[in-house]
Order: sequence, then structure tokens, then C-alpha cells
Amino acid sequence: MLRMSNDNGADKSAKITLGDVAREAGVAKSTASEALTGSGRMTDATRRAVREAAQRLGYRPNALARGLRTGRTHSIGLHRLHAPDNFDSEYFRELIAGVMDVAITHDYDLSLLSSNPVRPRSVAPRVDGIILADPIADDLRAIELLNSGIPVVAGERYPPGMPTSPVVGIAHETALTELLEHAYRSGARRPALFAPDEKSGWGVVLRDTFLGWCRERGLPGIHRTTAFKGRRFREDEGDLLAALLTGTDPVDLVVVPGEHAALATREVMRDMGLQVGRDVLLAVCADAHLLELCEPPITAIDLSPRRLGATCAQALVNHLDHGTPLAELTLLEAHLTLRASTERLVHQADTP
Repeated sequence: MLRMSNDNGADKSAKITLGDVAREAGVAKSTASEALTGSGRMTDATRRAVREAAQRLGYRPNALARGLRTGRTHSIGLHRLHAPDNFDSEYFRELIAGVMDVAITHDYDLSLLSSNPVRPRSVAPRVDGIILADPIADDLRAIELLNSGIPVVAGERYPPGMPTSPVVGIAHETALTELLEHAYRSGARRPALFAPDEKSGWGVVLRDTFLGWCRERGLPGIHRTTAFKGRRFREDEGDLLAALLTGTDPVDLVVVPGEHAALATREVMRDMGLQVGRDVLLAVCADAHLLELCEPPITAIDLSPRRLGATCAQALVNHLDHGTPLAELTLLEAHLTLRASTERLVHQADTP
């Protein structure tokens, strides 16, 4: 029964139902439902009349009832390996913000999925689609999600040998090459790259781009693998880095994956009496605001993770709501931000 408002307009639509909207618009209840969900076949005028009727009456659909009827949860799942440990990464926080920007616009919820890497899930996730951030080859739960039948969009390219899905990634090749060319002009002739191993698609792209560039330039490029998160970079890689910075043929450019590795590298160089941007160049493959605040500020590749997250989410929502096919590979441009850490070596190598 329709409960009308009192004279001051309070409590106008506490019991408004879909049937009330249908009667107001002069259509069947099923037509009203399809008009409000964007489905069904009808004229634009009919769809508009139903939506205007719903707005006049103040109708709000029951999300739980609608979900039971359609089988939809109107929720997007986000998975990343060791997700709880990654909130100190600006990249991950910004990626989540980008997904939320789109989710809010389209009235979707965002669920952070359980990311235990070694124990299978006990229940399937209650989501309509999944964003798989930074796929890692031996992530058991990521592989389960890819085999679940739920639509998946990956936020970065897959490593070799892993099941795949449509991908929204970053054109790392172009930005890293631009960085290396800049360092070369600044005098670097003995570059070293620390990057995630072959279990990371990002790590594979960085490695192949770096070693390919070094071959073209005829330089003895040094590539070392490091942990994906990089939070223990000094403990894990400090001795190796120190060895590369000393000796008869020390490296003069160090490229690391993220901000944690950059701060640790700067500390190692400082302890060795080396000045960043003068004695050794330093650059990072994923920018963060704190790199601007370092002394000297550190050159980095801006991956625009918020844009990446939003692009993944928009592709997924378009697919879920409108059946838009998911592109197999979409690459977004990255931008190199030059700072003082790669200005110029004091003792430049002779140009070959």
C-alpha cells in the first residue's frame, strides 16, 4: 500500500514499489524492471517515462532482492598477491582509488579478495567480475580465479606460462628506453637493473627491455632479480649492490623497481660516500610522491596507477552491464619524470 507524505513532504516514499512505478508510467511491471536496469527492448520514450516516474515517486530498488532475481552482486573483486602487505605502496593505494572512482560512478561495491598464496579458496568469491592486479605466476588463488568462469581483467601483463585473461597494462618498454637514453646522455655506461623475476610479467618486460637496449648500445648491462615488494631491499640486496658499486669496473647507473628499493639504494650509496646524481645515477621504474622529497629528488617512471585501476574497472563494468567485449591487450602510456638523481655524472665515460 502506498503511504503518502504529510503536508511538509516527510516520509514521501517509504513503501514505493516497482509496481507503483509501473502504474505511474502506464507499463507492465516487467517492462518497468527492464527499463530501470537498462535491459530489454523498448522505445527510448518508454524507458525515459519509467525512469521519470521512478524519480517522481522517489523509488529506490531493493539491491538484495534485485541480486537474488538477476544473480548479480553488483560487486567487483580486486585480487593482488599479499594484498594486506601492500598498502604501504603508493602504487597499490592509487590503483585501488582508480577502481573505486569507477565503482562509485556505476554503483558497484569493491571487494578486496582473500590473497593467501598457498591455500585454495573454500568458497567462490561473490562478485560479478574480478580485477587481477600484477599477476604472479605461482599465485595459487590468482590461477583459481582465472579458472572460475568469472570475468577477469588483469591490471598488468601476465608472466610466461600462466593462464591469461584480457589485460590492461603499461607500455613499460617505451618509458624505460627513454630513461636509459637519458642516463646514457648523462654519462652512464655501466648500468644495472634490479627487477622482479620471471614470475612477474612486469619483471619480464623490464628485463627484456633493459638487456635489449644494452645490447644495441654495446654496453655490459647487469640484471639482478629482487623481491616484488622490495621492502627488504637493503637486507636482501645491499651486499650485492655494494659490490657492484665498488671494484675496478663499478656500475654508474642503478635502476630499481619501486620506492622502497630506491630509498634503500640511496642509503647504501650514502654509507659508501657516493653522491646520488653525481657519482652514481639512480632511477625508479614506478614513481611515488616521496621520491620528489628525497635529496636529491629521484628520477622515476610515472605509471599512473589510478588511471590503470580506473581503466580496468571501466572495461569490466562495460562488459558486465552492456556486454562490451573485453580487449585482449590495452596498453597505457607511461611518463618519465626527470629529477636530479640522473642529472650528470662527474666523470663521464667516453662515448664509444
